[in-house]
Amino acid sequence: MDPLAELPAGQPVPADDGAAHHLPGLATPRIELPRSEGGSVRLAALGEGRTVLYLYPLSGRPETDLPQGWEEIPGTRGCTAEACDFHDHHRELLDAGAHRVFGLSSQDRAYQRELVGRLRLPFG
Repeated sequence: MDPLAELPAGQPVPADDGAAHHLPGLATPRIELPRSEGGSVRLAALGEGRTVLYLYPLSGRPETDLPQGWEEIPGTRGCTAEACDFHDHHRELLDAGAHRVFGLSSQDRAYQRELVGRLRLPFG
């Protein structure tokens, strides 16, 4: 098994609790977010077509330690691997009907710009 797919000891297995089942069909909120390459994107103004927006708290960087206790927080493991998976499956997402893909992180624009370049992400 892929070590990134394994949960650390004592972590609960994520389960779909149904709390987001009401979201399909709702209007997108009027939120404007900065883009890694500059400018911004207004989510409500994206228009027709499917948008894939994945959120992650932090991506790692070579030679840089993660914050103390990071891997003990449920759901924080594998954010860089997650971005790589979206890279690897980008064409499949587009072929399945996605018009756009965005990754959203709490890290600043410069950090995200470096990540996009280092991982050669076809989206920002």
